[in-house]
Amino acid sequence: MDQRRFFLFLSLCFLLVIVFGPKPKPPQKKPAEGEAAQQAQAEGQPNAADAAPAKSEAPKVEALAEDGVEAEPLEEIASDLEYVTLGSVDPEAPYRLAVTLTNQGAGIRRVELSSPRFRDLHDRGGYLGHLELTTDNSGGLRIQSLVAGTPAAEAGLEVGDRIVSYTNGGTDGGEQTPLTSAEEFGKLLVSRKPRQELTLQVARGEGAPVDRVVTLARRPLEVIRPEVENVLMRTGKLPKKVASPPSFQFTFEQLGREKLPSQEKVKRILAEAEENDEKPVILEEIVGVALRNSNWEIANRDETSVTFRAVLPKYNLEVQKTYRLQPVPAEEQKNKNYPGYGLTLDLVVRNLGEQDMPLRYRLDGPNGLPIEGWWYANKIGREWGAAGIRDVVARHVGNDTVQVGPTTIAKGDAETMQGPPLAFAGVDAQYFSAILLPRKPKLETSWIDEMRSVSFSPEPKVRPIEGKYANVTCRLISHETDLAAGETLEHSYDIFAGPKRPKLLANYHASESTQYGLGDLMYYGWFSPVSKAMLGILHFFYGIIGNYGIAIIMLTVLVRSLMFPISRKQAKSMAKMQELRPEMDKIKAKYKQDMQKQSQATQELYRKHNINPLAGCLPMFIQLPIFLGLYRALMVDVELRQAPLLGDAIRWCSNLASPDMFYDWSSFMPDFINRGEGIFELGPYLNILPLVTCGLFILQQKMFMPEAANEQAAMQQKIMKYMMLFMGFMFFKVAAGLCLYFIASSIWGIAERKMLPKPSTTGALAAASGPSPSSISPYSNGVDTATRRRNKKKKKKR
Repeated sequence: MDQRRFFLFLSLCFLLVIVFGPKPKPPQKKPAEGEAAQQAQAEGQPNAADAAPAKSEAPKVEALAEDGVEAEPLEEIASDLEYVTLGSVDPEAPYRLAVTLTNQGAGIRRVELSSPRFRDLHDRGGYLGHLELTTDNSGGLRIQSLVAGTPAAEAGLEVGDRIVSYTNGGTDGGEQTPLTSAEEFGKLLVSRKPRQELTLQVARGEGAPVDRVVTLARRPLEVIRPEVENVLMRTGKLPKKVASPPSFQFTFEQLGREKLPSQEKVKRILAEAEENDEKPVILEEIVGVALRNSNWEIANRDETSVTFRAVLPKYNLEVQKTYRLQPVPAEEQKNKNYPGYGLTLDLVVRNLGEQDMPLRYRLDGPNGLPIEGWWYANKIGREWGAAGIRDVVARHVGNDTVQVGPTTIAKGDAETMQGPPLAFAGVDAQYFSAILLPRKPKLETSWIDEMRSVSFSPEPKVRPIEGKYANVTCRLISHETDLAAGETLEHSYDIFAGPKRPKLLANYHASESTQYGLGDLMYYGWFSPVSKAMLGILHFFYGIIGNYGIAIIMLTVLVRSLMFPISRKQAKSMAKMQELRPEMDKIKAKYKQDMQKQSQATQELYRKHNINPLAGCLPMFIQLPIFLGLYRALMVDVELRQAPLLGDAIRWCSNLASPDMFYDWSSFMPDFINRGEGIFELGPYLNILPLVTCGLFILQQKMFMPEAANEQAAMQQKIMKYMMLFMGFMFFKVAAGLCLYFIASSIWGIAERKMLPKPSTTGALAAASGPSPSSISPYSNGVDTATRRRNKKKKKKR
């Protein structure tokens, strides 16, 4: 029996290694199309997205009329860098999103969620708003962007104001400290806490600075933000250079005979550059086209939309991008599943010339999604080892959803997807997604020829594990279109950027087909039915109690109550086996040289006393799907993210879907511990609940493990104790909610075993070895006293 339990224990440990352990590395391939250019750029080429030009040059290109007479020259638009905001972060406003756009590349820089249910898990400092501050020659920091509903907007600040200095607390007293850099101001906000007041001296126009008292808030969660902020959060250092392009950038893949380098040509350039130890030069845009990094004209803007415009004089083309954010109707304000987490993007390309223009365009998807929980997050992959913190996902009509991991993309191993019409494509994080859905009249309609997976991060050559943090996106390449003179090409997309709630995602789908909707992003893996059942029970208990921590404890009580008859039978079976140990030892000694007869005699002994040797394994196998189902539920369900055990005011156990984070030891722990990238790299926090969990495991083992009958059993028990310590490392970064389940289950198990009646010391053993001499009367003809009493009772009944 000890051997069976030992091997069962090893099997469970192996399964836990599979669940929690590191994923295998994917096989290395050559760079895929679209990736090589990004890799070359990351390896040394300057990225224009990092440094926005203050003003675009305006070269003049002459457009010839049909009769050969010179027409009026078409001028490229020259614009200053500007920001536009749509929506609000005020929970009472009719918006679920606050979107910050930039005319640099006419892209989205930031998407913030307004619900207080979604806050940044890592930044606990004071939040004023993302003001896009720049140093002003007149002194102070000039505000370039201001989102409605932020503390800055509520305090009356406006775009163009200069923050000159600050004082602590109210307006009375205190020394004013001048502000000279945005980095300095950022450190000030980090040192403050939400709900604290901060007095700023703000100048407007040519006027003198006046006091503005702002009440800081907690930072909202951003579904999209500049990647440089993600790197700073993870490493604690401001990187010297990191690609942080806006999302949804647009350019042309082909214009007339001009084309961007093909995949084969890019590979050849990279190979030659590597052979000659040179930096490769690969064009990101066609010569004469500067759409990704130039500043577009803001042609129109209002409360819910903005239109950007750019002109390409060399090709006589005009391009417009219009973003629209629809408000949530007043009657749907309390409906958390109303489809208010989206925008529409309208693309318009006009041929202003007098000749047809064959063209293909390129539209990038979202990038800069959150990497919260980078040191503990473990996203479920659709294929072995495929999941990362941020994955590219896509689905074509007639096919299943495809998931491509960031490591695969960063190494250039991702394949270009072609074929049936595209239903959707985008980037999927653990609890949030940002997705592009072509707005098509029919499901079969298709204008996308290719979907490529692109990384803006360098290839992880020195530390391959860095690949899992790569900033990835999808890149859509349109079919070739022969745009006639004076004609217009118009395509529209829906953009989803929000939490992964099943009922919310069901509202977003391709055309009118709900079959190809975003609900497919909710992936629970092999134990999907169990996970959904666990979530249903948890949400039911939460609806009664209002606390997911207590709901998990109630779930544990429910599970253990239903299993009580089985666990009680298991305890009794184990007690009987302990009583039979002397007889089993005799059988082993008697048939020491014949294992077959030893096994037959042991089985006969079990049958004689009605013992099932596998009964002790049954509760473990029943609880295993429940454990894995709950584990997967915590990894997927956004409602458990940011669900506190005690309250959100304290950091400890403020998120049941993450480790409890009892104490921040990053200031004195070495970097390899703080990184949290492997089983023995524990992360930046000391977690208490995993230690309590393992302590209860060891206590149970000590209380209920039978004494070793021989040296082999003693060695097995010793190994099991060391394995418990190993499990402590494996459990150190699991979700606090899962630890809570194990703690409650272990306490129940200890109490259950303590309350069970102790087995008789004579029953089974006496029956196995025959009546003892002391129980037989000299006048009973060899019949023991207990048997004679039973016989007398039978006679009386007759």
